[in-house]
Amino acid sequence: MRCSRWFGFAVAASMSLSSGLAAQEGAITGPLSLPPDIVWETNYEDPLIGSPEAIRGGTFSFYIGAYPLTFRLMGPNSNDAFAGWNRAFTFAFGLVGRHPVTDNFIPIMATHWSVQDDQRTIYFRLDPDARFTDGEPVTADDYVFTWEMMQSEHIVDPFYNSYAAQYYESVDKIDDYTLRIVGTRPSWRPLPDYAGLWPTPAHAVVLDEDWVERTNLEYQIAVGPYVVSEVSRGESVTLERIDDWWGEEKRYFIGQYNFDRIQLRVIPQERALDYLRLGELDMMYENTARTWNEEYTFEAVRNGWLRRARIFVDLPSGVYGLHMNLEAPIFQNKDFRKAMQHLFNFERLNRNLMFNEYFRQVSFFEGTEYASPDLEPYGFDPIRAREYLERAGFRRPDDIRSSNLFGSLWNAFRGLVATRSVDEDILVDEQGRRASFSVIYGSPGLTRHLTVMQQEYRRAGIDMRLQLLEPGTAFERGLERKYEMHLTGRTSGIYPQPRQYLHTEFKQTTNNNNIWGFGTEEVDELIQIYEEDLDEEDRIAALHRVDEIVHDEAFYIPFWMAPYLRVVHWDYLRFPEFYLPPRTQQITDWMVYWIDPDRRARLEAAMARGEALPMEESIDKDYYGIRERFQR
Repeated sequence: MRCSRWFGFAVAASMSLSSGLAAQEGAITGPLSLPPDIVWETNYEDPLIGSPEAIRGGTFSFYIGAYPLTFRLMGPNSNDAFAGWNRAFTFAFGLVGRHPVTDNFIPIMATHWSVQDDQRTIYFRLDPDARFTDGEPVTADDYVFTWEMMQSEHIVDPFYNSYAAQYYESVDKIDDYTLRIVGTRPSWRPLPDYAGLWPTPAHAVVLDEDWVERTNLEYQIAVGPYVVSEVSRGESVTLERIDDWWGEEKRYFIGQYNFDRIQLRVIPQERALDYLRLGELDMMYENTARTWNEEYTFEAVRNGWLRRARIFVDLPSGVYGLHMNLEAPIFQNKDFRKAMQHLFNFERLNRNLMFNEYFRQVSFFEGTEYASPDLEPYGFDPIRAREYLERAGFRRPDDIRSSNLFGSLWNAFRGLVATRSVDEDILVDEQGRRASFSVIYGSPGLTRHLTVMQQEYRRAGIDMRLQLLEPGTAFERGLERKYEMHLTGRTSGIYPQPRQYLHTEFKQTTNNNNIWGFGTEEVDELIQIYEEDLDEEDRIAALHRVDEIVHDEAFYIPFWMAPYLRVVHWDYLRFPEFYLPPRTQQITDWMVYWIDPDRRARLEAAMARGEALPMEESIDKDYYGIRERFQR
């Protein structure tokens, strides 16, 4: 998903341009100045995000699933496995942010802001201390340049071209440290919609027709504390912290970004535990319930050298599951797609493979108020699936042949003299096309789950072929719509962003998040209501209807979700008392952890003597009482 940290800001959102708005206030007719009665807002009253006890220093070793396809922030292949880290120190530094505990707006790159009565014009006072990592000051020119860059054909990125045209009417410099942004329409959420713009160093970027190719492997000049300093192609990327970073003493950065270096090694998720046990990683996510429950019995865990933490977080679930390409002939029939839904046996998977730790997703907008309360999951029902398959024209080969006399005689003869092949029971239609498709996925850890699904589908006469690819390749296949069925996920913020997924403007092109090739006029109109209507009930009703349409079209089989992150780390890696802010999606969001050199020395001594460290009472970390909402 094209988003940075959870600020609720629509880096990936799109807005519709209403006729006539361009002629209203916001058009530049001369030198700009501030309104004489402007009222500035700011917020330095919320609690710290990090811990003042955090210790600076050390190298944090983590992993990514694939080597970067590019180091660019925009353009082809800029949404790969490295993108979250690349954006963490660029996109994540919007003008204004949202506090991950209180949800209040807080200063990031702007110290003050002022939303005007038209709900689309906002003024910002930029932080004069802000510097790019090359030492140059961040000024209003750099925001104007970002907007100009997003509009340019040279970036070869239709998503951002569309975003710039539909999102911003103008981005204007008043002086070096004062900025005006005018959105394309009045917004019911003007700060989340318009204050997420990030600065691009205008002094260092030459935007021309060769920009994509020339900058593919150029490291970003950032405003955050880290820049890429070293790479080993195919193996690792190292980020170095900037000396005397401008945000060092800013209130909401205290206790964050504590490492001198971040080394990202290219390691498949299923191999991460091996590297962690060898001491080559400091921390890892554990994505599988089986490993979490069965394999953490070795000495380092028993002795408290390696710590496990199940950290409860409070965020929408995002889109995660199996996706059907509506351009693939096999999935152009809705009845066939609904049959696929009824062959998904979540209860069996959860019970037999996942220790009943998960909850089934149903909605496209799971975890938000925009999820339709009227939706029920497609239950596992092979009989209903068979009915849908027959409606779609798929039947057993023997049944097709039995529809005529010659076929009936042939069936009888074959039954006497021939041995049935494994493929005999795969359903076919009248044209002889088999009910067969391939599933592309990039995580070997999900092979067991897909194999169970494959068995259920096979019993129903469906040939589901599994195709495991390198993670980056699998992800790219999805963006380019070069698949039949695809297993992938996208994160989400507090405000859904349906345009990038479901609008017809992205149906005719690829390399975007409309991976299904879906779009209808009705959904376009509903998205416009959600984006533009100032009535909250109308907006909610519109997305409830979108949710119901997606559910009925059945091109997305939602998987499962859990309101926590499973983290495994060495004892010397310290966390605040609350572990992570509740609005945390991924480890790049809020880097509030640090390396404690005294605890590292204690750990090394304990390991040398074979002695256990004190154990914690519980591995569950639920500082904010989130688990109660999910109790069965």
